[in-house]
Amino acid sequence: MSEHTEDGEQKLPLAQLKSDTSSGGAQAIHRALHIVRVLSAGPRNGMKLIDIAEATGLSHPTAYRILRALEEQGLVERSADSRRYVIGVEMVWLGLRAAQRFPLLSLVAPALSTIANGVGDTVIMSVRSGIYSVCVERRNGKLPIRVTSAAVGARMPLQATPAGLTMLAYMPDRLVEPIIAAADADEQNGLRHQIASVRERGHLVSEGLTVRDTRAITAPVRDMAGNAIAAISVIGTRSRLDDGRLPHIIDALNAGSREASEAIWRNAAMQARDRS
Repeated sequence: MSEHTEDGEQKLPLAQLKSDTSSGGAQAIHRALHIVRVLSAGPRNGMKLIDIAEATGLSHPTAYRILRALEEQGLVERSADSRRYVIGVEMVWLGLRAAQRFPLLSLVAPALSTIANGVGDTVIMSVRSGIYSVCVERRNGKLPIRVTSAAVGARMPLQATPAGLTMLAYMPDRLVEPIIAAADADEQNGLRHQIASVRERGHLVSEGLTVRDTRAITAPVRDMAGNAIAAISVIGTRSRLDDGRLPHIIDALNAGSREASEAIWRNAAMQARDRS
């Protein structure tokens, strides 16, 4: 008797799963990566097959076959109790290995601590991953009031977060325009205005963009070409980050983002000398 998934789809033998997921070549790889990214941006307790299929635009059988292949490799795990899929432990080990090649966090860490200690509020650093902004570090300030904001590892579209909007302002136009074009027609002008404002001011002040009743001030961390490779945000309640404190916070954030950028430049210069 054949087995079925929780959504009524027939389970296939693992050998057939391997054949199906490999025969599609590049398409299967793109679909698998899409599923992984959807899971990484999803709820902490995971997602059900039906939700993954809907989010990726895949049929239930196709999504299931790819999930089974990912599960076999430890890249995805499935809870027997909740029937939800989550990112697997193997992804953690792969990420740790990759992180050794990009010492961004260690280079930027002193600047993050300086900002957090100087303003007393929560400080978050995000990086760009394709069309997403990913939170990679969080520092809590010395104040007892802390805002529950993006968790480390959280992934959201660039245009949906303060960090993402700030990075968009310092990305090449050839990368920015497709993201704007993909937005709803009534949102495109707003995105262009926000991006232009960040370019003019050098920072972004946003209200409740990701968390209600909060204010975030964000500045870019840039490479030697001037492109954003990360963004640092100070986030707190509106009453805490009021207009009276804004100049102090902006000054501290700008100084910290410059410190972080310069640390990255120095590291890049050292690596270039070592290669020559």
